[in-house]
Amino acid sequence: MKRFSIIAMIAAAALASIVMAQSEHQATLRTAAGDKPLTFVQQSGQTYVSAFEVIAGLGGSIAPDATGYKVTIGDAIAAFGPDSRYGVVREDLIEMPVPPITIEGKPFVPWQFFSGLLTRTGDLDATWDVTTHVLIIHPRQMIAVPAQVTVTDIQGISKIVVTLAMPLEYTISREPAAYTIRFRGTLQAPFADESYEDPRVAKASFNANVLRIDLKGPDIAGDAYRLENPFRIVLDLRQGAAHAPGTTPLTPGPRLRDAPGIRTIVIDPGHGGKDVGAAGPNGLLEKDVTLAVARKLSSALERIGARVILTREDDSIVSLDQRTAIANQYDADLFLSVHMNAAVVKGAKGSETYFLSLEASDEVARRAAETENASAAHALAGASDLKLILWDLAQQEYLQESSRFAQAIQEELNKATGVQNRGVKQAPFKVLVGATMPAALVEVGFISNPDEEAKLQTDGFQNSMVEALVRAVERYKGEYETRAGLLSPPAGVPPLTGGMGRQPKSRTGT
Repeated sequence: MKRFSIIAMIAAAALASIVMAQSEHQATLRTAAGDKPLTFVQQSGQTYVSAFEVIAGLGGSIAPDATGYKVTIGDAIAAFGPDSRYGVVREDLIEMPVPPITIEGKPFVPWQFFSGLLTRTGDLDATWDVTTHVLIIHPRQMIAVPAQVTVTDIQGISKIVVTLAMPLEYTISREPAAYTIRFRGTLQAPFADESYEDPRVAKASFNANVLRIDLKGPDIAGDAYRLENPFRIVLDLRQGAAHAPGTTPLTPGPRLRDAPGIRTIVIDPGHGGKDVGAAGPNGLLEKDVTLAVARKLSSALERIGARVILTREDDSIVSLDQRTAIANQYDADLFLSVHMNAAVVKGAKGSETYFLSLEASDEVARRAAETENASAAHALAGASDLKLILWDLAQQEYLQESSRFAQAIQEELNKATGVQNRGVKQAPFKVLVGATMPAALVEVGFISNPDEEAKLQTDGFQNSMVEALVRAVERYKGEYETRAGLLSPPAGVPPLTGGMGRQPKSRTGT
Protein backbone atom coordinates (compact mmCIF):
# COMPACT_ATOMS: atom_id res chain seq x y z
CA MET A 1 0.00 0.00 0.00
CA LYS A 2 2.79 2.42 0.93
CA ARG A 3 4.71 1.69 -2.28
CA PHE A 4 1.55 2.24 -4.29
CA SER A 5 1.01 5.58 -2.53
CA ILE A 6 4.54 6.70 -3.33
CA ILE A 7 4.17 5.60 -6.96
CA ALA A 8 0.88 7.46 -7.21
CA MET A 9 2.49 10.55 -5.72
CA ILE A 10 5.31 10.42 -8.27
CA ALA A 11 2.83 9.90 -11.11
CA ALA A 12 0.77 12.88 -9.97
CA ALA A 13 3.88 15.01 -9.79
CA ALA A 14 4.88 13.94 -13.30
CA LEU A 15 1.43 14.80 -14.62
CA ALA A 16 1.68 18.23 -13.02
CA SER A 17 5.00 18.72 -14.80
CA ILE A 18 3.43 18.03 -18.19
CA VAL A 19 0.41 20.25 -17.62
CA MET A 20 2.34 23.19 -16.20
CA ALA A 21 5.54 23.12 -18.23
CA GLN A 22 4.48 25.97 -20.53
CA SER A 23 3.21 28.40 -17.87
CA GLU A 24 6.47 29.56 -16.25
CA HIS A 25 7.07 33.32 -15.91
CA GLN A 26 9.90 35.52 -14.71
CA ALA A 27 9.76 37.44 -11.45
CA THR A 28 12.27 39.01 -9.06
CA LEU A 29 13.59 37.84 -5.70
CA ARG A 30 14.48 40.93 -3.65
CA THR A 31 16.70 40.48 -0.61
CA ALA A 32 19.07 42.72 1.34
CA ALA A 33 21.88 41.43 -0.91
CA GLY A 34 20.11 42.64 -4.06
CA ASP A 35 17.74 41.42 -6.77
CA LYS A 36 17.89 38.00 -8.40
CA PRO A 37 15.77 36.46 -11.17
CA LEU A 38 12.98 34.18 -9.99
CA THR A 39 10.74 31.75 -11.86
CA PHE A 40 7.08 31.54 -10.90
CA VAL A 41 3.89 29.95 -12.19
CA GLN A 42 0.23 30.61 -11.58
CA GLN A 43 -2.47 28.00 -11.35
CA SER A 44 -6.07 28.30 -10.15
CA GLY A 45 -5.35 31.72 -8.69
CA GLN A 46 -2.32 30.53 -6.69
CA THR A 47 1.24 31.77 -7.16
CA TYR A 48 4.04 29.21 -6.96
CA VAL A 49 7.74 30.16 -6.90
CA SER A 50 10.82 28.07 -7.57
CA ALA A 51 11.93 26.59 -4.26
CA PHE A 52 15.48 26.03 -5.55
CA GLU A 53 15.89 29.64 -6.64
CA VAL A 54 14.52 31.20 -3.45
CA ILE A 55 16.49 28.93 -1.11
CA ALA A 56 19.69 29.63 -3.09
CA GLY A 57 18.95 33.36 -2.92
CA LEU A 58 18.63 33.09 0.86
CA GLY A 59 21.98 31.33 1.15
CA GLY A 60 20.50 27.95 2.02
CA SER A 61 20.39 24.54 0.41
CA ILE A 62 17.65 22.18 -0.74
CA ALA A 63 17.86 18.50 -1.59
CA PRO A 64 15.38 15.74 -2.49
CA ASP A 65 14.31 13.43 0.31
CA ALA A 66 12.44 10.13 0.31
CA THR A 67 9.10 11.91 0.75
CA GLY A 68 9.77 15.40 -0.56
CA TYR A 69 12.50 17.99 -0.04
CA LYS A 70 14.79 18.92 2.83
CA VAL A 71 15.61 22.62 3.25
CA THR A 72 18.51 23.96 5.31
CA ILE A 73 18.84 27.66 6.14
CA GLY A 74 21.45 28.47 8.76
CA ASP A 75 20.86 26.10 11.64
CA ALA A 76 17.22 25.50 10.74
CA ILE A 77 16.00 22.40 8.88
CA ALA A 78 12.63 22.39 7.14
CA ALA A 79 10.79 19.99 4.84
CA PHE A 80 7.87 19.87 2.46
CA GLY A 81 6.34 17.35 0.08
CA PRO A 82 4.23 17.47 -3.09
CA ASP A 83 1.18 15.85 -1.49
CA SER A 84 0.61 18.07 1.55
CA ARG A 85 -0.18 21.73 2.05
CA TYR A 86 1.79 21.62 5.29
CA GLY A 87 5.53 22.09 5.58
CA VAL A 88 7.53 21.62 8.76
CA VAL A 89 10.38 23.61 10.31
CA ARG A 90 11.93 22.37 13.53
CA GLU A 91 8.79 21.29 15.45
CA ASP A 92 6.39 23.76 13.82
CA LEU A 93 3.96 23.32 10.94
CA ILE A 94 3.91 25.78 8.03
CA GLU A 95 0.48 25.97 6.46
CA MET A 96 0.21 26.74 2.74
CA PRO A 97 -2.98 27.47 0.79
CA VAL A 98 -2.29 24.53 -1.55
CA PRO A 99 0.32 21.76 -1.78
CA PRO A 100 3.56 22.35 -3.71
CA ILE A 101 3.83 21.14 -7.30
CA THR A 102 6.65 19.70 -9.38
CA ILE A 103 7.58 21.06 -12.81
CA GLU A 104 10.13 19.18 -14.90
CA GLY A 105 11.46 17.57 -11.74
CA LYS A 106 11.82 20.85 -9.82
CA PRO A 107 9.68 21.85 -6.82
CA PHE A 108 7.52 24.98 -6.86
CA VAL A 109 5.90 26.07 -3.61
CA PRO A 110 3.23 28.65 -2.80
CA TRP A 111 5.11 31.82 -1.89
CA GLN A 112 3.44 31.73 1.55
CA PHE A 113 5.77 28.85 2.45
CA PHE A 114 8.67 31.28 2.73
CA SER A 115 6.72 33.67 4.92
CA GLY A 116 6.01 30.83 7.33
CA LEU A 117 9.60 29.56 7.14
CA LEU A 118 11.34 32.90 7.68
CA THR A 119 9.12 34.09 10.53
CA ARG A 120 9.89 30.85 12.40
CA THR A 121 13.66 30.93 11.84
CA GLY A 122 14.55 34.58 12.35
CA ASP A 123 13.46 38.18 12.05
CA LEU A 124 12.56 38.07 8.35
CA ASP A 125 9.31 37.74 6.42
CA ALA A 126 8.29 37.33 2.76
CA THR A 127 5.73 39.34 0.80
CA TRP A 128 4.57 38.82 -2.79
CA ASP A 129 3.88 41.95 -4.86
CA VAL A 130 1.21 40.78 -7.27
CA THR A 131 1.57 43.86 -9.51
CA THR A 132 5.34 43.87 -10.06
CA HIS A 133 5.87 40.12 -9.54
CA VAL A 134 8.48 40.61 -6.83
CA LEU A 135 9.02 38.31 -3.85
CA ILE A 136 10.33 40.67 -1.19
CA ILE A 137 12.34 39.36 1.75
CA HIS A 138 12.18 42.02 4.43
CA PRO A 139 12.53 42.45 8.19
CA ARG A 140 9.59 41.02 10.07
CA GLN A 141 7.21 43.54 11.52
CA MET A 142 7.48 42.91 15.21
CA ILE A 143 4.17 42.70 16.99
CA ALA A 144 3.62 42.28 20.68
CA VAL A 145 2.76 38.64 21.34
CA PRO A 146 0.27 38.14 24.20
CA ALA A 147 1.62 35.97 27.02
CA GLN A 148 0.03 34.24 30.01
CA VAL A 149 1.71 32.63 33.03
CA THR A 150 0.28 30.04 35.40
CA VAL A 151 1.96 28.46 38.43
CA THR A 152 0.51 25.25 39.91
CA ASP A 153 1.79 22.98 42.68
CA ILE A 154 1.09 19.38 41.64
CA GLN A 155 2.26 16.66 44.03
CA GLY A 156 5.63 18.16 44.84
CA ILE A 157 6.23 19.79 41.44
CA SER A 158 5.75 23.48 40.71
CA LYS A 159 4.58 23.54 37.11
CA ILE A 160 5.08 26.92 35.43
CA VAL A 161 3.33 27.23 32.08
CA VAL A 162 4.04 30.22 29.83
CA THR A 163 1.48 30.36 27.01
CA LEU A 164 2.11 32.56 23.95
CA ALA A 165 -0.34 33.53 21.23
CA MET A 166 2.28 32.54 18.62
CA PRO A 167 5.65 30.72 18.71
CA LEU A 168 8.76 32.72 19.62
CA GLU A 169 12.38 31.61 19.87
CA TYR A 170 13.68 31.71 23.44
CA THR A 171 16.54 30.77 25.77
CA ILE A 172 16.35 29.80 29.44
CA SER A 173 19.08 30.62 31.96
CA ARG A 174 19.51 29.62 35.60
CA GLU A 175 20.79 31.97 38.29
CA PRO A 176 21.41 30.98 41.94
CA ALA A 177 17.74 31.51 42.87
CA ALA A 178 15.92 32.34 39.64
CA TYR A 179 15.21 31.32 36.08
CA THR A 180 15.06 33.82 33.23
CA ILE A 181 13.38 33.19 29.88
CA ARG A 182 14.63 35.57 27.19
CA PHE A 183 12.39 35.77 24.11
CA ARG A 184 13.43 36.72 20.61
CA GLY A 185 10.49 39.02 20.06
CA THR A 186 8.22 41.52 21.75
CA LEU A 187 5.86 40.39 24.48
CA GLN A 188 2.51 41.75 25.60
CA ALA A 189 2.98 40.98 29.27
CA PRO A 190 -0.07 40.16 31.41
CA PHE A 191 1.53 41.87 34.44
CA ALA A 192 4.73 43.55 35.61
CA ASP A 193 5.13 41.49 38.80
CA GLU A 194 3.08 38.68 40.28
CA SER A 195 3.68 36.92 43.61
CA TYR A 196 2.65 33.31 44.24
CA GLU A 197 1.69 31.22 47.26
CA ASP A 198 3.78 28.32 46.00
CA PRO A 199 6.37 26.19 47.85
CA ARG A 200 9.07 26.84 45.24
CA VAL A 201 8.10 29.94 43.24
CA ALA A 202 8.20 33.39 44.87
CA LYS A 203 7.22 35.65 41.98
CA ALA A 204 7.35 36.22 38.23
CA SER A 205 8.18 39.53 36.58
CA PHE A 206 8.35 40.82 33.00
CA ASN A 207 10.90 43.34 31.73
CA ALA A 208 10.60 43.93 27.97
CA ASN A 209 11.27 40.52 26.38
CA VAL A 210 12.53 38.83 29.55
CA LEU A 211 10.50 36.82 32.05
CA ARG A 212 12.21 36.32 35.42
CA ILE A 213 11.00 33.64 37.83
CA ASP A 214 12.28 34.10 41.37
CA LEU A 215 12.57 30.94 43.44
CA LYS A 216 12.22 30.49 47.18
CA GLY A 217 15.67 28.96 47.51
CA PRO A 218 18.79 27.88 45.61
CA ASP A 219 18.07 24.16 46.08
CA ILE A 220 15.34 23.99 43.44
CA ALA A 221 16.09 22.13 40.20
CA GLY A 222 14.05 22.31 37.01
CA ASP A 223 13.39 20.74 33.64
CA ALA A 224 11.95 22.64 30.69
CA TYR A 225 10.13 21.59 27.54
CA ARG A 226 7.82 23.11 24.95
CA LEU A 227 4.37 22.15 23.73
CA GLU A 228 2.43 23.17 20.64
CA ASN A 229 -1.16 24.16 19.80
CA PRO A 230 -1.09 26.46 21.69
CA PHE A 231 2.59 27.29 22.03
CA ARG A 232 3.68 26.74 25.64
CA ILE A 233 6.93 26.67 27.59
CA VAL A 234 6.74 24.45 30.66
CA LEU A 235 9.11 24.44 33.63
CA ASP A 236 8.76 21.65 36.18
CA LEU A 237 10.52 22.67 39.40
CA ARG A 238 11.40 20.34 42.28
CA GLN A 239 13.44 20.57 45.47
CA GLY A 240 16.89 19.38 44.46
CA ALA A 241 20.63 19.83 44.85
CA ALA A 242 21.90 23.33 45.45
CA HIS A 243 22.79 25.13 42.25
CA ALA A 244 26.30 26.48 41.85
CA PRO A 245 26.64 30.29 41.94
CA GLY A 246 26.66 32.15 38.66
CA THR A 247 24.42 32.25 35.60
CA THR A 248 24.25 29.16 33.40
CA PRO A 249 21.95 28.25 30.53
CA LEU A 250 19.21 25.71 31.11
CA THR A 251 18.69 23.34 28.23
CA PRO A 252 15.11 22.10 27.76
CA GLY A 253 15.56 18.70 29.34
CA PRO A 254 19.17 17.65 30.14
CA ARG A 255 20.82 16.59 26.90
CA LEU A 256 23.27 13.77 26.22
CA ARG A 257 23.82 14.16 22.49
CA ASP A 258 27.59 13.86 22.91
CA ALA A 259 27.17 10.38 24.39
CA PRO A 260 26.57 7.88 21.57
CA GLY A 261 24.52 4.72 21.91
CA ILE A 262 21.40 3.88 23.92
CA ARG A 263 21.62 5.74 27.23
CA THR A 264 18.42 7.68 27.89
CA ILE A 265 15.05 5.89 27.81
CA VAL A 266 11.63 7.48 28.25
CA ILE A 267 8.93 5.13 29.54
CA ASP A 268 5.34 6.27 28.99
CA PRO A 269 2.69 4.73 31.28
CA GLY A 270 -0.44 4.94 29.14
CA HIS A 271 -3.45 7.03 30.20
CA GLY A 272 -3.79 8.59 33.68
CA GLY A 273 -6.13 10.78 35.69
CA LYS A 274 -9.66 10.87 34.32
CA ASP A 275 -8.39 9.05 31.23
CA VAL A 276 -8.58 5.57 32.76
CA GLY A 277 -8.03 3.64 29.54
CA ALA A 278 -9.55 0.18 29.26
CA ALA A 279 -11.26 -1.50 32.21
CA GLY A 280 -11.25 -5.20 33.04
CA PRO A 281 -14.42 -7.21 33.76
CA ASN A 282 -13.53 -7.15 37.49
CA GLY A 283 -12.73 -3.43 37.60
CA LEU A 284 -8.96 -3.32 36.98
CA LEU A 285 -8.06 -0.06 35.21
CA GLU A 286 -5.46 0.19 32.46
CA LYS A 287 -4.01 3.43 33.86
CA ASP A 288 -3.15 1.68 37.16
CA VAL A 289 -1.45 -1.34 35.60
CA THR A 290 0.58 0.72 33.13
CA LEU A 291 1.90 2.92 35.94
CA ALA A 292 2.81 -0.09 38.09
CA VAL A 293 4.65 -1.79 35.23
CA ALA A 294 6.38 1.44 34.18
CA ARG A 295 7.67 2.10 37.70
CA LYS A 296 9.10 -1.40 37.96
CA LEU A 297 10.59 -1.14 34.48
CA SER A 298 12.18 2.20 35.34
CA SER A 299 13.85 0.76 38.44
CA ALA A 300 15.06 -2.31 36.54
CA LEU A 301 16.54 -0.26 33.69
CA GLU A 302 18.26 2.11 36.11
CA ARG A 303 19.92 -0.90 37.77
CA ILE A 304 21.58 -1.76 34.44
CA GLY A 305 22.87 1.78 34.03
CA ALA A 306 20.20 3.45 31.89
CA ARG A 307 18.93 6.96 32.47
CA VAL A 308 15.14 6.62 32.68
CA ILE A 309 12.42 9.27 32.58
CA LEU A 310 8.73 8.53 33.14
CA THR A 311 6.20 10.72 31.34
CA ARG A 312 4.06 10.49 34.47
CA GLU A 313 4.97 9.30 37.94
CA ASP A 314 1.51 9.38 39.47
CA ASP A 315 -2.18 9.29 38.52
CA SER A 316 -2.04 12.50 36.50
CA ILE A 317 -3.22 13.56 33.06
CA VAL A 318 -0.52 13.96 30.42
CA SER A 319 -1.59 14.81 26.88
CA LEU A 320 -0.45 12.56 24.05
CA ASP A 321 1.50 15.42 22.45
CA GLN A 322 3.28 16.14 25.73
CA ARG A 323 4.47 12.54 26.10
CA THR A 324 6.60 12.60 22.95
CA ALA A 325 7.54 16.22 23.66
CA ILE A 326 9.09 15.05 26.93
CA ALA A 327 11.02 12.34 25.09
CA ASN A 328 12.27 14.81 22.49
CA GLN A 329 13.27 17.44 25.03
CA TYR A 330 15.27 14.89 27.02
CA ASP A 331 16.92 13.70 23.77
CA ALA A 332 15.84 10.16 24.58
CA ASP A 333 17.47 7.29 22.71
CA LEU A 334 14.38 5.08 23.09
CA PHE A 335 10.69 5.75 23.74
CA LEU A 336 8.38 3.00 24.97
CA SER A 337 4.67 3.54 25.62
CA VAL A 338 3.12 0.85 27.86
CA HIS A 339 -0.56 -0.07 27.45
CA MET A 340 -3.07 -2.85 28.09
CA ASN A 341 -5.21 -4.27 25.33
CA ALA A 342 -8.98 -4.76 25.17
CA ALA A 343 -11.22 -6.64 22.77
CA VAL A 344 -14.89 -7.36 22.29
CA VAL A 345 -14.05 -11.06 22.01
CA LYS A 346 -13.71 -12.30 25.61
CA GLY A 347 -11.10 -14.92 24.81
CA ALA A 348 -8.59 -12.55 23.19
CA LYS A 349 -5.19 -12.82 24.85
CA GLY A 350 -1.52 -12.19 24.28
CA SER A 351 0.78 -9.26 23.71
CA GLU A 352 1.12 -6.95 20.73
CA THR A 353 3.86 -4.47 19.87
CA TYR A 354 3.46 -1.59 17.45
CA PHE A 355 5.56 1.00 15.70
CA LEU A 356 4.31 4.04 13.86
CA SER A 357 2.75 4.08 10.40
CA LEU A 358 0.14 6.25 8.75
CA GLU A 359 -1.58 3.10 7.50
CA ALA A 360 -2.48 0.32 9.94
CA SER A 361 -1.13 -3.13 9.12
CA ASP A 362 -4.59 -4.67 9.56
CA GLU A 363 -8.09 -3.87 10.78
CA VAL A 364 -7.32 -4.93 14.35
CA ALA A 365 -4.34 -2.59 14.44
CA ARG A 366 -6.46 0.25 13.09
CA ARG A 367 -9.08 -0.24 15.80
CA ALA A 368 -6.41 -0.46 18.49
CA ALA A 369 -4.97 2.89 17.39
CA GLU A 370 -8.41 4.48 17.31
CA THR A 371 -9.06 3.30 20.86
CA GLU A 372 -5.79 4.64 22.25
CA ASN A 373 -6.06 7.89 20.27
CA ALA A 374 -9.53 8.57 21.63
CA SER A 375 -8.05 10.24 24.73
CA ALA A 376 -6.91 13.15 22.52
CA ALA A 377 -9.79 15.26 21.24
CA HIS A 378 -7.76 16.22 18.19
CA ALA A 379 -6.05 12.83 17.85
CA LEU A 380 -6.25 12.62 14.07
CA ALA A 381 -7.79 15.98 13.35
CA GLY A 382 -6.14 16.19 9.95
CA ALA A 383 -4.70 13.34 7.96
CA SER A 384 -2.34 15.73 6.20
CA ASP A 385 -0.97 17.00 9.54
CA LEU A 386 -0.39 13.47 10.74
CA LYS A 387 1.17 12.38 7.47
CA LEU A 388 3.53 15.31 7.48
CA ILE A 389 4.69 14.74 11.01
CA LEU A 390 4.88 11.00 10.47
CA TRP A 391 7.22 11.41 7.53
CA ASP A 392 9.22 14.20 9.13
CA LEU A 393 12.90 13.69 8.39
CA ALA A 394 13.89 12.62 11.88
CA GLN A 395 10.99 10.21 12.26
CA GLN A 396 11.64 8.70 8.84
CA GLU A 397 15.21 7.99 9.91
CA TYR A 398 14.06 5.95 12.90
CA LEU A 399 11.22 3.92 11.39
CA GLN A 400 13.40 0.90 10.73
CA GLU A 401 14.95 1.23 14.17
CA SER A 402 11.46 1.36 15.69
CA SER A 403 10.60 -1.82 13.82
CA ARG A 404 13.68 -3.57 15.21
CA PHE A 405 12.98 -2.33 18.72
CA ALA A 406 9.37 -3.54 18.51
CA GLN A 407 10.52 -6.91 17.24
CA ALA A 408 12.89 -7.37 20.19
CA ILE A 409 10.09 -6.50 22.63
CA GLN A 410 7.60 -8.88 21.07
CA GLU A 411 10.00 -11.82 20.92
CA GLU A 412 11.16 -11.39 24.51
CA LEU A 413 7.59 -11.11 25.81
CA ASN A 414 6.65 -14.28 23.96
CA LYS A 415 9.55 -16.21 25.47
CA ALA A 416 9.07 -14.94 29.01
CA THR A 417 5.33 -15.18 29.48
CA GLY A 418 4.26 -17.86 27.05
CA VAL A 419 1.47 -15.61 25.79
CA GLN A 420 0.12 -15.99 22.30
CA ASN A 421 2.26 -14.19 19.73
CA ARG A 422 0.05 -11.60 18.08
CA GLY A 423 3.07 -10.14 16.28
CA VAL A 424 4.63 -6.77 15.51
CA LYS A 425 2.21 -4.40 13.80
CA GLN A 426 2.00 -0.86 12.51
CA ALA A 427 -0.66 1.74 13.26
CA PRO A 428 -1.05 5.54 13.53
CA PHE A 429 -0.79 5.83 17.31
CA LYS A 430 -0.90 9.50 18.21
CA VAL A 431 1.42 8.98 21.18
CA LEU A 432 4.20 7.87 18.80
CA VAL A 433 3.82 10.72 16.33
CA GLY A 434 6.74 13.12 16.26
CA ALA A 435 9.13 11.00 18.37
CA THR A 436 12.65 11.65 17.08
CA MET A 437 14.07 8.36 18.30
CA PRO A 438 13.18 4.66 17.95
CA ALA A 439 9.71 4.38 19.47
CA ALA A 440 7.31 1.53 20.14
CA LEU A 441 4.01 0.91 21.89
CA VAL A 442 3.46 -2.39 23.68
CA GLU A 443 0.08 -3.85 24.66
CA VAL A 444 1.35 -6.32 27.24
CA GLY A 445 -1.93 -8.20 27.73
CA PHE A 446 -5.70 -8.14 27.33
CA ILE A 447 -7.21 -6.51 30.39
CA SER A 448 -10.61 -7.43 28.94
CA ASN A 449 -9.80 -11.14 29.38
CA PRO A 450 -10.70 -12.22 32.95
CA ASP A 451 -7.75 -14.62 33.13
CA GLU A 452 -5.23 -12.05 31.94
CA GLU A 453 -6.82 -9.36 34.11
CA ALA A 454 -6.13 -11.57 37.15
CA LYS A 455 -2.52 -12.11 36.07
CA LEU A 456 -1.95 -8.43 35.41
CA GLN A 457 -2.68 -7.66 39.08
CA THR A 458 0.07 -9.97 40.38
CA ASP A 459 3.66 -8.94 41.06
CA GLY A 460 4.89 -12.19 39.56
CA PHE A 461 3.33 -11.60 36.16
CA GLN A 462 4.25 -7.92 36.14
CA ASN A 463 7.84 -8.78 37.05
CA SER A 464 8.08 -11.36 34.28
CA MET A 465 6.95 -8.75 31.75
CA VAL A 466 9.40 -6.20 33.12
CA GLU A 467 12.26 -8.70 32.91
CA ALA A 468 11.31 -9.43 29.30
CA LEU A 469 11.22 -5.72 28.45
CA VAL A 470 14.63 -5.18 30.06
CA ARG A 471 16.07 -8.04 28.00
CA ALA A 472 14.52 -6.51 24.88
CA VAL A 473 16.14 -3.15 25.62
CA GLU A 474 19.52 -4.78 26.33
CA ARG A 475 19.24 -6.86 23.16
CA TYR A 476 18.28 -3.90 20.99
CA LYS A 477 20.93 -1.70 22.62
CA GLY A 478 23.68 -4.23 21.91
CA GLU A 479 22.56 -4.77 18.33
CA TYR A 480 22.19 -1.04 17.64
CA GLU A 481 25.56 -0.13 19.12
CA THR A 482 27.19 -2.92 17.15
CA ARG A 483 25.78 -1.57 13.87
CA ALA A 484 26.82 1.93 14.91
CA GLY A 485 30.41 0.70 15.36
CA LEU A 486 30.47 1.20 19.13
CA LEU A 487 30.70 -2.51 19.94
CA SER A 488 32.32 -5.50 18.27
CA PRO A 489 29.83 -8.02 16.81
CA PRO A 490 29.32 -11.04 19.10
CA ALA A 491 29.90 -14.38 17.44
CA GLY A 492 26.85 -16.38 16.44
CA VAL A 493 24.21 -13.82 17.35
CA PRO A 494 21.72 -13.13 14.52
CA PRO A 495 20.92 -9.44 13.99
CA LEU A 496 17.47 -7.97 14.39
CA THR A 497 15.82 -7.20 11.08
CA GLY A 498 13.53 -4.27 10.42
CA GLY A 499 10.72 -3.78 7.98
CA MET A 500 11.41 -0.35 6.52
CA GLY A 501 13.34 2.89 6.71
CA ARG A 502 16.99 3.85 6.57
CA GLN A 503 20.02 2.35 8.22
CA PRO A 504 20.79 3.90 11.59
CA LYS A 505 23.55 6.37 12.22
CA SER A 506 25.50 7.16 15.33
CA ARG A 507 24.14 10.08 17.33
CA THR A 508 27.65 11.22 18.23
CA GLY A 509 27.88 14.94 17.85
CA THR A 510 24.43 15.32 16.35
